[in-house]
Amino acid sequence: MGELFTAEANAVGRLVITAPGLPVAQARHRDRVIHGKGGRAFVQRYTPKETMAWRRNVLLAARQTSGYPNEPWAGAVRLSMEAFFERPQRLMTRSSPAGAIRKNTKPDSDNLVKAVMDALTPPKLKLTGNQAIDEAARLENLRGYLWIDDGQVHLGPVDRWYAAMGCGPGVIITVERVPEGE
Repeated sequence: MGELFTAEANAVGRLVITAPGLPVAQARHRDRVIHGKGGRAFVQRYTPKETMAWRRNVLLAARQTSGYPNEPWAGAVRLSMEAFFERPQRLMTRSSPAGAIRKNTKPDSDNLVKAVMDALTPPKLKLTGNQAIDEAARLENLRGYLWIDDGQVHLGPVDRWYAAMGCGPGVIITVERVPEGE
């Protein structure tokens, strides 16, 4: 995506994460019937492959961003996002603007944000009941993620665009630590 996709960070806790690729909205969990041992059937809940692949892409892009923290942020965090989609053929004419064009169709902004937030939030742990083991697992589980829980996140603007001519799809995610008194 050319100059548009650059990584930047500063000392006050601001990251600009760029993840190239077609943005994927958080899909609803799906269910399938699995036959276990003894032929007993049960329902298994899963997240679609496309959603999981997009979340891995976002997390990888975040971890490669200059200034990405070694430990997850505690406290309030503000997230803003711009999602860029491939232009449809009808917007590829000479009379079409060369810059980005606002997209007012699906996927919904809230589902796009949900996929990004889930990518940057550590997965839930199954506790064993042993306090020492559970605490060690919790600390290990936090490694590599941006914040401790998505409840810390306050949303800023979320915009959807068709990419400028000559640019590919992707997202630009701006994440900032919110100062205590704000």
